[in-house]
Amino acid sequence: MPAPTGTDGVGRAVQEVFVPPVGVFIIVVVIKEFVGPVVAGLVYLLMLVVIFLGIYTSAKNWNIRYTMGFVLSGIVLIWMAPSIISTVIHPVFGLLGTLIGIVFLGGMALLLIEKAGLDEVLKR
Repeated sequence: MPAPTGTDGVGRAVQEVFVPPVGVFIIVVVIKEFVGPVVAGLVYLLMLVVIFLGIYTSAKNWNIRYTMGFVLSGIVLIWMAPSIISTVIHPVFGLLGTLIGIVFLGGMALLLIEKAGLDEVLKR
């Protein structure tokens, strides 16, 4: 199997950043119905953090092209994508989720800079 390309990274960003995982959406809807919207919002944020930490951890092993495709398309997509989760839970949780996504993509961008060797150039 060939190494993943930048296009593969774009596809991964669409799956993880633009479209919230279906499992997360279903769990949030079920929790909202049985426990309440505040707990559903908190569970959404917790699940988002866990997913993004998992992606960041695995991204340390990605090649530069794949990482670049993911980061660049993720940054574009997070600004384009209206949060559909805000229709299910309180919009504050949707906004916090977007902020978590922005922080995650910032961390991914820093990882890309490190992988590309630009961190040494920027330190000077």
